[in-house]
Amino acid sequence: MKGVTSASSILLVLGRSQEQPASASLPTVFLHYKFFEDHLNITCSANARPAPVISWKVSGSGIENSTEVLFHPNGTTSVTSVLQIKDPKRQVGKEVVCQVLHLGNVTSVMQTVHKGFWFSVPLLLSIVSLVILLVLISILLYWKRRRNQDREP
Repeated sequence: MKGVTSASSILLVLGRSQEQPASASLPTVFLHYKFFEDHLNITCSANARPAPVISWKVSGSGIENSTEVLFHPNGTTSVTSVLQIKDPKRQVGKEVVCQVLHLGNVTSVMQTVHKGFWFSVPLLLSIVSLVILLVLISILLYWKRRRNQDREP
């Protein structure tokens, strides 16, 4: 099933080529989230030199965190942290904060989780099937009633 995705970003480093060696600079930070049927993924990515450290401020339980680090040839490091929230409906309307620590400075990116368009494909198919069945039963009953009326003199 396709999920609902939202994204925000703060671009703090501009005009750097991948081939040029990077000097110590402010990180580039991205925050986005995606709803699935049974969970919510919130992803925070930061790119800087030296490697940034990502932490979260999020309320709730049933939260798992995974982090991936990628070193680039130009000396920068990309760090991606993914929170997987098991009960996404409890997170709707709440604020999520991704904090990036880099050279003693903290950059915070905040976003409120919005529900978007949320539905379950099996539930939608069940409802459509039920409506079709009810229409067919109504047509059958109407046809039977008309046939019985035509037989009476």
